[in-house]
Amino acid sequence: MNRHSWPPGYDRGVHRRILAAAALTLAAAAPSTTAAAPSTTAAALSATAAALSATGAVPNAAATPIRALPPAHAQTTAARDPLCMANYARPALPKTAPLRFGIDPGLAGSAGTTQIPTVPDNPVKARAAVRRLRPKGRVLVVRLNRLFWSDGNKGIVRFKGMASAYTRQGDEVEIQIRYHPKPADNGNIAAWTRYVRHVVDVLGANPRVVAMTVTNEVNITFSPNTSDGGYKRAQDALIDGIEAARAEARKRHYVQLQFGFTYAYRIVPATDAALFNYIGAHGGPRFRRALGFIGLDFYPGTVYPPVMLPGDTYRHELAQAAGVLRNCYAPMGKIGPRTPIWITENGISTSKLTPEQQASALAQLVKAAHAYSRTFGITDYRWFNLRDSVSSGSQMLSGLAFAFDGLLRANYVPKPSFGVYRGLIGALGKRSAVARAVR
Repeated sequence: MNRHSWPPGYDRGVHRRILAAAALTLAAAAPSTTAAAPSTTAAALSATAAALSATGAVPNAAATPIRALPPAHAQTTAARDPLCMANYARPALPKTAPLRFGIDPGLAGSAGTTQIPTVPDNPVKARAAVRRLRPKGRVLVVRLNRLFWSDGNKGIVRFKGMASAYTRQGDEVEIQIRYHPKPADNGNIAAWTRYVRHVVDVLGANPRVVAMTVTNEVNITFSPNTSDGGYKRAQDALIDGIEAARAEARKRHYVQLQFGFTYAYRIVPATDAALFNYIGAHGGPRFRRALGFIGLDFYPGTVYPPVMLPGDTYRHELAQAAGVLRNCYAPMGKIGPRTPIWITENGISTSKLTPEQQASALAQLVKAAHAYSRTFGITDYRWFNLRDSVSSGSQMLSGLAFAFDGLLRANYVPKPSFGVYRGLIGALGKRSAVARAVR
């Protein structure tokens, strides 16, 4: 495949929308350097928003007032920064905490309405790779993603088998429960919550299934293959789904389970803020009691920032992403500081970087998450993904398909990042219960 070719089923319209959204958010976060810069930045953002509306990339983007903030407003409150565009990075506190690390072994979803062709998974090789990745005496959570409501009970049975295979070899498991309804069920929240309760009944009976993410990236409205925001009443599915999941877990005495939702960092500021404003207005005390974590999906160099500029660092970008969530979006959602942040997806592609550069970026990101663990309440970190989804392809395509973010190549041959991640899990990871008991 040459760099200008596209596989069957790939939605180039979504490709253009993601690039346009990245341009908007990149402009939004650009630092002001002169007294006139805030108004200049705001004008540029408004022009970009108008273009997004005109092309259909982000409908009604131009209707959202955009106000850029000068550096003096850094560390501002959500009330003064409605789109969370200020600088929220800060120096890390001296104290840190071990992280619970994890990995996604499944194939990556590709942006758009359909899944691009991928190299088929080999479950035996995947489980063997996960065993090698987990150092002795450390916890490793296997994040099984893309359990679609539309797949019904057949999907639940399939995920039960996958979860059992990993927990039998000593891993913990997290399940991503996608809203992703059939057309006839789109917007039927009562039916959705019944489904969520059934998932908890079946999969939560395994004591090593420790968490469930309910819905995925509801702030993304244009990519139903990867995210749930384009479906009817997706925000209600998030709130009511988490409430239902927690109630069912309590009923069944599945005390090990935690429930949360994911947010994709810096997609479109207006829709990002709209999600958390909705949660703040409609997610009451019951929701906040049920919420065990907020998941941050964060792809520096692919989604936001779309490229790493000279002088930028992965540590700074992680601090900014976590700070935006902790000190701007979470307060909008009336989510308090005791609710931990989980970095549910973090990846670096080798489509443009060398495998050695990916390994270096991974090390910087993991060390930054650990350094900021106490500062922003980060308790968990998941790398996305275990292996590449394809063996070759265009650079433009691979980023949007997250096809080359793996620790392994598509044929399960390790990249340098595999050993680097394993070493960091050993050095900075949470100890397993057996290891703690021995001490």
